[in-house]
Amino acid sequence: MGGKKICFFEIEPWEEKILRDRLHSERDFEFYPDRLTEDNIHLAQEADVVVIFIYSDMSARLLDNLPHLKGIVTMSVGTDHIDLREAERRGIVVSNVPSYGPNTVAEHSMALLLALSRNIIPSVERTREGDYDYTGLSGWDLLGRTIGVIGTGKIGSLVTKAAHGFGMKIIAFDPKPNEELTKQYSVEFLALPEILRQADIISLHVPLTPENHHMLGHREFAQMKRGMVVINTARGGLIDIDALLWALDEGIVRQVGTDVLEEEGLIKEERELFSRHFNLKDYQTALAGHVLMHHPKVLVTPHNAFNSHESLRNILDTTIKDVQGLISGDPINVVESKK
Repeated sequence: MGGKKICFFEIEPWEEKILRDRLHSERDFEFYPDRLTEDNIHLAQEADVVVIFIYSDMSARLLDNLPHLKGIVTMSVGTDHIDLREAERRGIVVSNVPSYGPNTVAEHSMALLLALSRNIIPSVERTREGDYDYTGLSGWDLLGRTIGVIGTGKIGSLVTKAAHGFGMKIIAFDPKPNEELTKQYSVEFLALPEILRQADIISLHVPLTPENHHMLGHREFAQMKRGMVVINTARGGLIDIDALLWALDEGIVRQVGTDVLEEEGLIKEERELFSRHFNLKDYQTALAGHVLMHHPKVLVTPHNAFNSHESLRNILDTTIKDVQGLISGDPINVVESKK
């Protein structure tokens, strides 16, 4: 790429330090903590590349003010804040962070399952109160249990690997069955209704789309065996909360471990939780009274599955590679518009 100016927006101080250390170049780097808007567009008017997060609305009107722009790097999976069709028409290459921690989320899924199966939370709470007695804290083994993994992409595949290590029987549902998982971990791919009937545990690992919104509702819970367990580290909207509460009351669902709640719809990206543009207090207030947070059979974590030092660093590592790809003229993680 012929130009020399790269502008970074929505960058925290600790991120700037890493980016400066890693991007050794004679090019002109400028870093700004604020999002890119029409009010500060003059800061990027000479930029050949802009690096942004989800709050910089890269609309056609904004692009009109960036005549030298050749590339956009977004530090997110999602690209709905960028007019991809308009960028493509103008010859602007868009790169994203397609994945930043599948193992992190998979490990959290298994952590929730183990916490439920061995009564970890009540055990710790009891001993902290000075009561060193295991009465009433009997758990149950994962060995020999049947886990139904819904979605066998990067995260779901790692969950099958972990479940295989615990000696579990693994059944899975995916529109595109992964034959390699069958070879390595004896995963049996079945239709969703059959998964619901057979599984002792169901673990969700699919994106939220209009098609699978409330994919677990009253009809699906009614098909499940009694005493099963639900794990959800994907998106809250995959489960109909009213139907889940009914299944808990009926004894169909014995326990739930979830890192997501449907009311989280206002969150677009996990990294948004760390952004100073996101009103965390309002978010906490909105969720404080959520019925699942106080249900005795439910373990809720605060959208924390992605949150490891390694995962956050992976976002930066991929961003650096994206920037280097644009500089060298060999872009990676290119996102194209859906025509």
